[in-house]
Amino acid sequence: MLDFLVSFLTAALSATGVGGGGLLVLYLRLVKNTEQLYAQGINLIFFVFSSVSAAVVHLIRRKLPVSRILLIGISGFFGSFLGLFLLRLLNASFLSRAFGGLMVICGIRTFFAKKE
Repeated sequence: MLDFLVSFLTAALSATGVGGGGLLVLYLRLVKNTEQLYAQGINLIFFVFSSVSAAVVHLIRRKLPVSRILLIGISGFFGSFLGLFLLRLLNASFLSRAFGGLMVICGIRTFFAKKE
């Protein structure tokens, strides 16, 4: 039940622009004790579905051209395989530290961002 609740909340937060992906990875690492690489992989799979649904909504509302959505989708598909190849070259400890550093940097930037 906790997994469902966390999944729902991270999806809802990501829809508002909070960055639910980072929260999901943190939950998987800290609460579920999942390895960093697996946590990031689960996060990517989880958010593929929200990305597809967002693309459909934008297509229906005619906010983005089909060509742009296809270009981004195809680039992301091939980029994920490139990322997988590169991640296999890194050790898990470095990956965890890099992710933590990225979360700190994002938090600091968000905290000091000017409100419009």
